[in-house]
Amino acid sequence: MSELRGTIKREHGFGWSVRDIHGKVQLTQRLEDGTRTSVTLDLSWDASCVTALLLLLQQIRGCMDAQQMGLREAYQLFRRADPAKPSRVNWDGLVASFQAHKTSHTGAVKPSTFNAAYAPVMRQVLEVMQSRPAPMNGRDLLAALRDRCGGAPGSRARKLRIQYAAQLLRYAVEQQGGPDRWLPPADLIPFIGKPLAEDGGHEATPIKDEQLIRLLAAIPDPRWRLAIGLLGCFGLRPVELRYCRVSGDKLQVEYQKRTARGMTKAGLVEGLDPQGLDGESRRLLNRLAAAEIPLPPLGAADGDAAQSVRQYLNRRPFWNVLRAEVAARGGKLASYSFRHGYALRAHELYGHSPRITAALMRHSLETHHRHYGAWTDGETLEVALERGRQHRAVICAGATAV
Repeated sequence: MSELRGTIKREHGFGWSVRDIHGKVQLTQRLEDGTRTSVTLDLSWDASCVTALLLLLQQIRGCMDAQQMGLREAYQLFRRADPAKPSRVNWDGLVASFQAHKTSHTGAVKPSTFNAAYAPVMRQVLEVMQSRPAPMNGRDLLAALRDRCGGAPGSRARKLRIQYAAQLLRYAVEQQGGPDRWLPPADLIPFIGKPLAEDGGHEATPIKDEQLIRLLAAIPDPRWRLAIGLLGCFGLRPVELRYCRVSGDKLQVEYQKRTARGMTKAGLVEGLDPQGLDGESRRLLNRLAAAEIPLPPLGAADGDAAQSVRQYLNRRPFWNVLRAEVAARGGKLASYSFRHGYALRAHELYGHSPRITAALMRHSLETHHRHYGAWTDGETLEVALERGRQHRAVICAGATAV
C-alpha cells in the first residue's frame, strides 16, 4: 500500500493521504492552515481497492473543485449511487466530475460557457436518468433526450444537446471507467436529425408581393401578423424574430448564423415595402417599438422558431391555398419564402444590385449568387424584359433629342 500512497501524493499533492481504519480506507485532506478533514470510504483496505480508490479520489476532487464543496459533502454525493439501479453510474457525481474536467482540468471550456451551454443539458440528462423506466445504455439516453426535450430535427439546439450529452457519456466510459454500454454511437445523426424539408431553406420559392399582401390580410392574430410582416418586409430568418429590435427607421438584428465559412454579421436591416403596401415597414417598426402587440411564442430554443412559424402557417387555410397555387407551378412555399421574397423584391422592384442586396441580407455575395440567382419564372422574366425595353426607349429618346 506504500505504492498507493506514493501515487496519491504524485497525482494530488502532499495534502492528501490514506490509512487503514477498522479494515476500511480513510481518506484525509490536510488544508494549508493545518486543519484536517477525513472521511471513511466504503472500500476495504487491501490491494484490490487501489484502482477503485484512485478513480474515486479523482471524482471527489473534481466534484470539490467544480461545486466548491468540502470533502465530506463531495463524498456523500458519490455515496448516493444505488448499485441496484440499472445505470450503475452515479450521475450526479459524474456530471460534477465532467464539469471539473471541462473547466478546471483541461480548460477546454470557460466556466461561464459551461454554465450557459452545458449545464442546462446536464440537468436534462439527470432528469432523464431519474425517470422510470431509466435508459439502460448510451443510445437509449440520447434517444430519450431527443424525444423528451424538444427542438426541431437538425436544429442547433438539438444538435448541441446531443453532442454535449455524448461528450459526457464518452467521458464516463473512457475516463471514469463506466460500463461500455454507455458509450454513445459514432453516428449521432439519428438523434440530431436533419432539417425538415418543409422548412424549405434555400429550396423554398420566394413569396410574391401580392401573395404576401393577401396572406397578411388573412391572418387574424395580430401577433402573428406582426411576425409574418417582419419576415416579409425585412427578409428575416425565422430565428431572427427572437433577436430583433427597432433602431430608428431600421431593424437591428443581433443574430449571427454559424456557417462552414464562419459567422454571418449582425446589423441593421432596411425594410422594403411590398408593391401595393407602401409604408408597411414603418408601421411594423412602430408596432414593435410600442410593444403593444408582442411577438408570438417562438419556442424555447433558437431551433424552434422556424418550426413555430411553420406550425402556425400550416393551420391557416389561406396559407394552404397559396401553397397549392405555388405547388401547381412546381414551387414550394415554406417559412424561408419570406426571406427569399425580400431578395426578389430588392432586385425586381427596388433595382438593388446583388452586392447591395447581399449586404442588406447580411450574407456574402457568393452565398447570394449561389442561392438567390436561379429564380426567374416566366412572369418575372416578362416584367424584367418590359422594364429593359422601357429603359432602352428612354436612352434612345435622349440620344435622338441630342
